[in-house]
Amino acid sequence: MLINVYVEYNRLRNTFTYSCDCHVEVGCRVRVEFNNRTLVGFVEEVDVESDFKNIKPVIEVIDEKPLLNNELKVLANYMADFYASSKVTCYKTMLPPALRPSSKHSKIIYEDYAVLNNSDLPLTSRQKEVLHSFTYPCKMSELRKVSPSITKVLLDKGYIILEKRIKDSNTCISEIADVTHSLTSEQVSAIETIQNTNKTVSLLHGVTGSGKTEVFLRLAENVLSTGKQVLFLVPEIGLTPMMIQRVQARFKQKIAIYHSGLNAQEKLEQYNLVKDHKVDIVVGTRSACFMPFSSLGLILMDEEHDSSYKQDNTPRYHTRDIVLFRAAYHKCKVVLASATPSLESYARAYKNVYELIELKNRIHEMPEICLIDMKKERITNGLSETLLQAIHERLSKNEQVILLLNRRGYLPIVRCSDCGHVRICPDCGVALTYHKNQNALVCHCCGRQFPFMEECPSCHSKNYFKAGMGTERLEEQILEIFKNHHVVRMDADSTRKKNAHEKLLREFEESGDLLIGTQMVAKGLDFERVTLVGILNADATLCRNDYRASETAYEMLEQASGRSGRGKLKGQVMIQTFDSDHFVMRCVQMHDYKMFFNQEMRYRHLGMYPPYVYLCTLVFTHFDLQEAYKMARVAKSYFTSLRVLGPIEIRMQQKKHRVRLILKSKDDQLLHKIVRNYLDETKYVVDVNMHPIMMEE
Repeated sequence: MLINVYVEYNRLRNTFTYSCDCHVEVGCRVRVEFNNRTLVGFVEEVDVESDFKNIKPVIEVIDEKPLLNNELKVLANYMADFYASSKVTCYKTMLPPALRPSSKHSKIIYEDYAVLNNSDLPLTSRQKEVLHSFTYPCKMSELRKVSPSITKVLLDKGYIILEKRIKDSNTCISEIADVTHSLTSEQVSAIETIQNTNKTVSLLHGVTGSGKTEVFLRLAENVLSTGKQVLFLVPEIGLTPMMIQRVQARFKQKIAIYHSGLNAQEKLEQYNLVKDHKVDIVVGTRSACFMPFSSLGLILMDEEHDSSYKQDNTPRYHTRDIVLFRAAYHKCKVVLASATPSLESYARAYKNVYELIELKNRIHEMPEICLIDMKKERITNGLSETLLQAIHERLSKNEQVILLLNRRGYLPIVRCSDCGHVRICPDCGVALTYHKNQNALVCHCCGRQFPFMEECPSCHSKNYFKAGMGTERLEEQILEIFKNHHVVRMDADSTRKKNAHEKLLREFEESGDLLIGTQMVAKGLDFERVTLVGILNADATLCRNDYRASETAYEMLEQASGRSGRGKLKGQVMIQTFDSDHFVMRCVQMHDYKMFFNQEMRYRHLGMYPPYVYLCTLVFTHFDLQEAYKMARVAKSYFTSLRVLGPIEIRMQQKKHRVRLILKSKDDQLLHKIVRNYLDETKYVVDVNMHPIMMEE
């Protein structure tokens, strides 16, 4: 029998033919020889015909049954087509690491389980006692603890049989008591509208603290009562523990958890819980949207505006697109929720494509926003006198404070005071950040570390210009000023260890006074004693070289503001800025999303950027910059029917130069068609990003 196989070669979009003597089905993995290497492939077709001679045989059939159900196979086709990627790359993305068509993945650990079996052979009273004292299936290790000899007898006489199962990884989350809030009239109206609308997608636009999570839980409760499954999506793993706690507290049942913080063993275990219909609720980040649901009844996407929902590498999918596809397949509803919806989502709701539901009132009073003009302030180590005084006041009342500085590390840039030399990453071409805890220079693009040298490599001076501040340095300064208070830092460095997010959040809730962090502390957190949020270096996001700079800045500032005053105590927000008259700052101060939306849409229309047009970026990579430019110019001549920006050089990657083209079109179908045709014809390796979220690389 001849079969067509997608080989684990990410850039290849076509299948290869192999012979197979064993029974194999479409969707199974096979081990094959390709280009003098042993690789893993995915069976795409069986019983095919070929004119080729000397067809290589399959080395091994790995799976007895297909890994993907029909829905996920169709979804893989959609993703490969829509995001202009190979199908095998889509399979890799959709499956947990242990099941991917890859020759390199972590070994899965199994353990022995005892399963009850029928037998008529005689047993002693003690043997019967041991046999009936367990609920089956149970772990063999537990049986052997009672009596190894009796366990052997039960096996030999056929009363129990062995079964290999994936070892339980105990991915548990600490439980909290459930608090059922009485619904406001707005919440009641929102639930009724979502349930009764004939639209598939509803956009729940509610100000921070308006009770969107309670609406989520009530909607989920109604769907679960019908026997269907519910998917809760959050943008980052830092928000996952809090959502899981709320869901577990409410429904008191086993939940599947799926995010990047789990290892291969844990991911497979959670994946199988859904596959084997053992859970009805899944909580996770963007990768959870590929779980093998059989009867999906509701998809809830929290903080839908967040850029974390966009995949960074091929296939560069957006979770929202996948969610809409799966909702259409299962004929279920989707709720997108945010206090700061993306412009694309709000524009669709504005045009009546989505059902728009608004929660305009907070459960508790909205926090007061104070814009601190840093041009007029006395500054102490990046902190204004006004903010320092406010922190002292809040801490004296036993209240909590959150300080947001969206830059990790100690010093953002290490520059020689004498010659001006800046330490640069040789692979990425960006300035290295000094991390004091590690005494190392770290590239925040590729993660490489370099030892910190006391003298300049250029002029051998020992005078470094210490400008700027990261969360590490801020923590050091706050500890000096507020010596008797408990300070917690939460950023990418402090949350590297397993379950670190949950531990740090618990630590802050129980005994913390000040929480210092990057943007991960700006969203989703709910602490009743937090009455002051201080935002440092608020202008940094506005200065980014990206058409979404204003949108990103507004989202972060508004979301961070929403962490204050979520209990009965009045909240306050202090934003340190050098441009207090900027329209983003004014909109945040007034909590006026519509004002921001209207202003930003005018700018987008003038510049012809989404949602008025569709974008696609093509990135060409080469060790020689001129060669990369040459490839980009040849490609540009192909896209004459589209508006093309570039070519322009962007950040290096792995010592390779990268040159980017930006394609613009008002016709999404035309854009996809032309890009696919180009990829089929070109001999170059091109990194394609359909509908990019961020242009800055």
